[in-house]
Amino acid sequence: MKLIFDWSDSFYEEKTVWRSDVEMIALEISQKESGFASARVLLASGNAEELLSKKYAKIGVQSAPNSAVRLLFAGRLVAFPLSLGNSSVELELIAEPDDHRQQLREFSRENAIEYQKIDKHAPEQQKIIFDELFFSERDMDNPTIFLEGGDSLFYWDMRSGKLSLSGINRGAENIDLDGGDILEDSMRVRIAREPYGRINLSLSVSWIQQVSGIIDLYPMMAQKFDQRLVNSFTDMKTGLEHIFKISHRNGYAPLRCGIRRINPNTAGILSAHPLISQDFHVQKDQSSPRIKVNFRRFYFDGELLLAWNYRQKRTEVARVKVMNGKRPDGREKNLFLRLNAVQTPRQYPVWNYFTYYGCGQKVLHRGSVFECMDGHVSGREFQEAKWKFLKKIPDALRDDASSSFFATNRGKNALRYALRKAAALANYSSRYVEMDFCVDANRFLWATVNDQVVIRDGRFPGGSMGGKIIGTKFTASADRKIMKITIGCRVDAAAEDYLEKVSAYNPDIREDDSRLNPGDIVTDVEVKNPPEEQAARLAQVQAKDVEELKGELRKLATKIKISLHPLNTARTITRELDLPDVTL
Repeated sequence: MKLIFDWSDSFYEEKTVWRSDVEMIALEISQKESGFASARVLLASGNAEELLSKKYAKIGVQSAPNSAVRLLFAGRLVAFPLSLGNSSVELELIAEPDDHRQQLREFSRENAIEYQKIDKHAPEQQKIIFDELFFSERDMDNPTIFLEGGDSLFYWDMRSGKLSLSGINRGAENIDLDGGDILEDSMRVRIAREPYGRINLSLSVSWIQQVSGIIDLYPMMAQKFDQRLVNSFTDMKTGLEHIFKISHRNGYAPLRCGIRRINPNTAGILSAHPLISQDFHVQKDQSSPRIKVNFRRFYFDGELLLAWNYRQKRTEVARVKVMNGKRPDGREKNLFLRLNAVQTPRQYPVWNYFTYYGCGQKVLHRGSVFECMDGHVSGREFQEAKWKFLKKIPDALRDDASSSFFATNRGKNALRYALRKAAALANYSSRYVEMDFCVDANRFLWATVNDQVVIRDGRFPGGSMGGKIIGTKFTASADRKIMKITIGCRVDAAAEDYLEKVSAYNPDIREDDSRLNPGDIVTDVEVKNPPEEQAARLAQVQAKDVEELKGELRKLATKIKISLHPLNTARTITRELDLPDVTL
């Protein structure tokens, strides 16, 4: 085997004719996972002017005289020569192609396009490779984010300069060795790291929840009166309308006020509800006759429709432990991940009450888009017969009122992706044994960090041990050519595929009730001077004439105070989910 050094005009120049006038004294080529290979070349001193004018070089291998030269390494010079003597010069080369940044950008773009094709609401149908909720728009140009939840890393070919992916535990080619292939006293085994026994994953997300609805205040007031009939010896119609007007505040809007006086006895034969008060008496003085006075009893019915709209910040935190069943006593790692804020889209207005909708108008309602088929004024309920369903909203939350993100398909998808990141860490940490050994480079020159090695030797448990090549170092001098190989060994060779296991994780997460409900809107209804109290107090009044008694009644006018939930008060609802463990 003969090694040949030659200058090149570009990284990708194809060599058909190799020079033989450049004498190479020694060579060392090294490469580690995810990195560019580098070479140190010791050349016999030649034309210094030519040396300083060159930028690229190639190293080839000729297996026999007059045979074709195979390319082993292509690279560019790094800065100035490492050493410059009278008889030799040492150069450093790096196999970093000129277009490596463009290759990374194209990798990122292709994976982003593939990701966009995935139905994020149906994660069971397609393999989860990435979720942009974990990253910002600018991160989409970062190619490494597409590897964080998987079992691959970059591999740069030192010959072609091309980017590809290499597995953490499995290589593209398998190299079988036996104990006799390894040079004497060259094998070294060491513990590189302690594997993870448990990864505590915490995934959090925040959003603004917008809950809205309408409520009829009238039935709530009626509950405070006998037989649930609002009534009084004073006319409350104007007062009730006034109450409705002043209830307008942040988050509330009056919709409809329809208060009317009624005769509750018209529905039956018997007069079950008295229309006048009991007898009251007035007397000017002791010598004057007592005069009987009765007051009209007013009964009311109707509706007081109030719209409410509540915006509140929600935070949901899902916690799950990823346990390494093979190494339960290993080290512990905390992994904290935070998603970008999620929301519903705003291409369409949200359906509203008592609003005119024309044919063809589109609205968003309960997580779906509808198109109006029959022009109408909306009522208190959504009339599906007048609308045509178009599609579900393509976003993380079903609708504004959602109280749980992780209960949605998109949320479970994000949780599985986070678990893939945890599993990838556990998978990498499981290669905790590293082994170095040297072999004859004439036989194993082409081994790279994209291959795996299995060593068959009776000294190992089970007769063999193997792992992914994580580093190579080829050294050549006048009399020796040696390849030093470093492999990362996964001792638990029978361990299951971590990523497949977490991809099937499907916890039972349900919506919670920690949000504002219509029943919480009215916090209190207070009735001052109901008719029973009016009558009792008027019976104690010593009035001298009818006008004086009427004046006392006006002082005892029935009033209703309605206390509403302060929707303008900011608060955050936090929900914490402790999910079942995952054992790898």
